Amino acid sequence: MNIMNYSRRVESWLPELTCSSRDAAFEAILQELCSGEFYTVNPELSHASILQALIDREARQTTAMENGVAFPHARLEHLSKAFFAVATFKEPVLFEETPVQIICLILVPTADPSLSLKLMAQFSRLLSKVEVHEQVLRAENGAELRGIFKAHNPNIEKPLIARDIMRPPTFSVLDTDPVSACSHLMSVNRLVAVPVVNESRRILGEITVERLFRYGLPDFFSQLKSVSFIAEFDPFEKYFEDESTVLAGEMMELNAHTVPLDYTIMEIVFDLAIKSYSKLYVTDEDGHWVGTIDKSLVLDNVINY
Repeated sequence: MNIMNYSRRVESWLPELTCSSRDAAFEAILQELCSGEFYTVNPELSHASILQALIDREARQTTAMENGVAFPHARLEHLSKAFFAVATFKEPVLFEETPVQIICLILVPTADPSLSLKLMAQFSRLLSKVEVHEQVLRAENGAELRGIFKAHNPNIEKPLIARDIMRPPTFSVLDTDPVSACSHLMSVNRLVAVPVVNESRRILGEITVERLFRYGLPDFFSQLKSVSFIAEFDPFEKYFEDESTVLAGEMMELNAHTVPLDYTIMEIVFDLAIKSYSKLYVTDEDGHWVGTIDKSLVLDNVINY
């Protein structure tokens, strides 16, 4: 279903606003979005309570993206239907340290919790296109701004996919890095797994905490019921002997799980919950690593969003 044809929604299109701060931008958008009979139809809500809900959500984690777009949102218990606004700003508004020139503000009922993420996903996909992003910033009136989005037919019935929730690539090691550098990276950043990549950012494998921890243990070790008779054995002796010479490419396991950008949320949950992968590495059509998904990310972006 096209967002513009979704009956249970109210929209506002606000180009070229001028606001001195993030919260002032929220105020200006809410004045337009929640106007007329809004508080008659939604008597349990107030301007102050909605504003505070947006501020509280931003306090947990900013919704600003690196491309100058932000998605402030709130799930409201007594809201009658979905409300969203798209606003652009003559001068960037700071979300913490991130300058933002396009705000897509979304309010949804708590009874429809996935709607905010679906709206956000569609807007994000559109605004990630450079030509659409530039057109939106050039729009001079609300009708023109709305027309840009309508022309691209954003559809909230499309399933959530990997590109909608993935984190950008962060920690990794090259296959030529010493394994000691990998173990230090994982320890300092409390990582359970780290991908091994080549110079082209292609995933070659994965090193897990378990792999490092068990390195050098003899095969019979896992069958023992007691270690009393080998109490003097140093379980990490082989690791310390080899740490300066063993490379990440030699230590890695080859079962790093890569998935495409259009991998659906159901496939993601199945792989994490049933197949027990610790991380999913999202790759583009050329095989380059472009994002990562794990259980905590799904919780943050889907269940707790």
